[in-house]
Amino acid sequence: MNLSQKSIDEMVSPFYESWQELSQDIQNCFEREPTTCRQLISKGCELYVELKHTLVILFGESSPSPLNEQERLSFVQNSKSDHAAYRQLEQLFRELKKKIARQKIGYPVEHQE
Repeated sequence: MNLSQKSIDEMVSPFYESWQELSQDIQNCFEREPTTCRQLISKGCELYVELKHTLVILFGESSPSPLNEQERLSFVQNSKSDHAAYRQLEQLFRELKKKIARQKIGYPVEHQE
């Protein structure tokens, strides 16, 4: 499938816009009442999984992924009330965005095991 950079952006940008809003909500939650952030972090995990599903549709087997993605996502899902889980989720979104950009401009995909 030959995708333009614009079509990739149109498919991926809404996820990052949603993440930006949700991330701010999570930060505010941790400032107010850290023990009540579990639901927001769960929404962040769901958003990340939806983004990954979209990337598989766009790129197929060459879909970009951060290093140790499954282990890190599992950590986030199992530590939802922990601020470290939020930071890990934030890093996953950031790293994935870089990998998407790299793939859009034609750098070879780094295959991970």
